[in-house]
Amino acid sequence: MDKKDILSIAEGLRLIEQGVERIQNVMREKKIHSLQDIAAELLPLFKKDDDSLSETVVDHLGKN
Repeated sequence: MDKKDILSIAEGLRLIEQGVERIQNVMREKKIHSLQDIAAELLPLFKKDDDSLSETVVDHLGKN
C-alpha cells in the first residue's frame, strides 16, 4: 500500500464513523433501543414502496 491508499482508507473510516454517530444520535433522539426496532419500521416501507424507495436510496448514495 502506498500513501494514497492509506489516506483513502482513513477517509473511508472517517465516513463510517460519521455515519455511525449520525445513526446513534437519531436512535437516542427517538429512543430506539436496537437495530431490530429500526428494521421493524423500515421493512414495511421497503415492501410497500419498493421501487421508488430503492431509487431514492440509490440516488442518495450516488450523490456522495
